[in-house]
Amino acid sequence: MKNIIIDLIKESLYKINKNDDIAIDNIEVSLCKNKKFGDFSSNVAMKYASQNNENPRDFAKKIINAIEDNNNIIKIEIAGPGFINFFISKKTQFSIVDKILEDKNEYGKNNSGENSKILIEFVSANPTGPLHVGHGRGAAFGDCLSNLLSENGCEVVKEYYVNDAGKQIDILTLSVLQRYHELINSDDKFSYEGLYKGDYVWDIAAEIHRNYKLDYFIEDLKKHINNSIDLYIFNIKNILSVNKFLKIKEISVEYILKDIKKTLSISGIDYNSWFLESSLISDNSLENIIDHLDKNNHTYNKEGALWFKSKELGDEKDRVLIKENKDHTYLSTDIAYHNNKIARNFNKVINIWGADHHGYVSRINGAFNIFSNGKSELIILLVQFANLYRGDEKVSMSTRSGDFVTLEQLVKEVGKDATRFFYLARKSDQHMDFDIELAKSNDSNNPVYYIQYAHARICSIFRQLDENKMHFDYNKNYLDLLVEEEEISIIKKLYSYPDIIINSSSKYEPHLLTNYMRELAQEIHSYYNKYQVLIENEKLRNARLALIKSAKYVFENSSKIIGINMPEKM
Repeated sequence: MKNIIIDLIKESLYKINKNDDIAIDNIEVSLCKNKKFGDFSSNVAMKYASQNNENPRDFAKKIINAIEDNNNIIKIEIAGPGFINFFISKKTQFSIVDKILEDKNEYGKNNSGENSKILIEFVSANPTGPLHVGHGRGAAFGDCLSNLLSENGCEVVKEYYVNDAGKQIDILTLSVLQRYHELINSDDKFSYEGLYKGDYVWDIAAEIHRNYKLDYFIEDLKKHINNSIDLYIFNIKNILSVNKFLKIKEISVEYILKDIKKTLSISGIDYNSWFLESSLISDNSLENIIDHLDKNNHTYNKEGALWFKSKELGDEKDRVLIKENKDHTYLSTDIAYHNNKIARNFNKVINIWGADHHGYVSRINGAFNIFSNGKSELIILLVQFANLYRGDEKVSMSTRSGDFVTLEQLVKEVGKDATRFFYLARKSDQHMDFDIELAKSNDSNNPVYYIQYAHARICSIFRQLDENKMHFDYNKNYLDLLVEEEEISIIKKLYSYPDIIINSSSKYEPHLLTNYMRELAQEIHSYYNKYQVLIENEKLRNARLALIKSAKYVFENSSKIIGINMPEKM
């Protein structure tokens, strides 16, 4: 319906402006939050009135007068400073029940994203430790957004970028090596600031000790310590040998990646692709990118390092690509990685990053535009971390200290459904506090329970139908019997579902869908508490059954996108 209204407005504007005085681009039409203002609203008159040298309300009248009659629309009104509100006919809205019962689990799917090939990269946490609850929000957001884009007909590839070649991986390797030495010789126990200290480090060290005994042992490890962690790593590589250091690194990364994949799996998240940073080095992609930037005057040498002229591209200052010691920076491989994304011919490349990466956006955008030449669009979405509370106590999530709550622990405590829904319940760029006690509660204050219970109530009615030897005999002509205010309200809500799917996807805002599910649940609970469905009047009974069965399909379809279950009994 939204697209029909947009087309009607466009045709109206073309009629008004025969000389093409107005450049018509994006016509905005949104669902009305307040039912008294209609079903859909547009700010088009306020947007284009100035170009026509008119008052917005006067221009709105012109637009309305030029709109052709349409059987779907019974009334168009002007509100406020110039909003145009559209009221959809009862017949059109009631026809949605017929469509839902025909489409079933396909209802809401559309082709608005047809021919769009999208790569969406999310989580991509360094494989230096288990995923913690801070990663969970980006994980749920990325997975749900991928589902939304797919629902709109896009071809979506979900990718995890594995940073397996940077300094933090060397620090992880050093951390494991230290614990390995402590297992062999307790006299080698010492404290070194900056190493990873979680139990998982001991687990990796123990695995290496079991399988390789003393193969990686260094006599008197303490004497090789250096205050500079870079020099410490350099010394250990030379003493142990680069190949042995690399072997410990590979074992450590493989161990942690296995744990990360398990955590994502129990969170309901599966990826199409796992892209290794190290592959950019081994296949010379990094070297080729540096050469390209150098030849095209995007770099310069200073103080023994190679610098990227990122300031020219919108960054606050230039950035180092190759350090004085010839080590590459994260930026250099990130540029090579994004060039790889472009080479794979995606229309859109979506990066979902933690909000703490906001300073990184301009330099990646700048580098992306060098290589893209308009072939691909980069969209970077920032997600605020969620704070986890146990009562009034905020839980630490520091990986280095080893004192953190893992995402796996959270999922096992509150369940996958509550974890995903709570992470998605607010706009992603807003801070949120995750209330564990609320997520575990079985009452109407818990939105997940509230929604699932609405679905379970519908299922219970159909079980009672069978138990009472009754039958659901659908006839669309019976729908005219649905005259109660609550019934009309449910139909309006069901009618708006496809537009919610389009809006949630186009705006990259999954929380619009979680809000919708809560609102639909509220409508169903109110209706259930006020009206009997299994009544003697067969025609009205079947009309009401058709209504709630339609709601059941919408709950199920939306829950698949969010990634939660819809139990039939509770």
